[in-house]
Amino acid sequence: QLSMSQPSPERVPSPEEQEWAGPEALCPGWLEDEAPDGEVPGDSGDPECATHAYERLQSALCQEGLPPTLDCSAEPRTGFGPLDMTVCILGSPIPFLPVLLEGGTRCPGAMVLCLSPTWASRVPSESSPGAWSLLLSRGVSFKLGGHSALETFVPPRRANYVTGTFAPGDPEGGWVGELARDLDCPTGGSVPLAHRLEDTLVTRWVLAARANLPVPPTLAFVLGARGDLPAEPAVPGVRLVRLQDPQGQQSLVQQE
Repeated sequence: QLSMSQPSPERVPSPEEQEWAGPEALCPGWLEDEAPDGEVPGDSGDPECATHAYERLQSALCQEGLPPTLDCSAEPRTGFGPLDMTVCILGSPIPFLPVLLEGGTRCPGAMVLCLSPTWASRVPSESSPGAWSLLLSRGVSFKLGGHSALETFVPPRRANYVTGTFAPGDPEGGWVGELARDLDCPTGGSVPLAHRLEDTLVTRWVLAARANLPVPPTLAFVLGARGDLPAEPAVPGVRLVRLQDPQGQQSLVQQE
């Protein structure tokens, strides 16, 4: 704890004042100007998205008995170079909170949570032609004891590893997948991979046909032609029935 017994020329902010004060701390200037089409520059839904994500993070930290995030964005962090470790988590903080907390303990300051597409930018990679580097201008970093801080980085901080919420049904999946596409650093997934992993039929077909692993007996009805599946998958335990129209095929379904 900081001692308050000694006089200080500057007033020490209270924890409530240090805590996030509103959307302006997350997306500075997002209410100032509007684009010609009436949308906020960069991303029209971003301020609300970042605000809700930040509030979810604070709620999760509170439930874990951890201190709230401090707003340190007024004093930009400097001195980060290409060799500094930066593990970037894109999107919702909840699924990756254990990873963020553990990473903050093992490597304080290296775990950076990005809650908004306006907090990061993609630039052509200097080391891998055709690829992109992800630069973070803002993020929530995690340190020892579950402490976290909202920080700005000048110059932007380069990500060495990127993962996030690539779930197709997640409302943040769009911008997360776009930021993580074709990067010059390792990534923990992608939107196409998430699509395949969440498809039970494809997953079982790959396990049975490619890895020769037993799968539960599966009877699958699919509509139309699916290019990601063979016409006649010869897979033990998996039977695929294609329906051109779900109407009027009750007898076929019952027969199968």
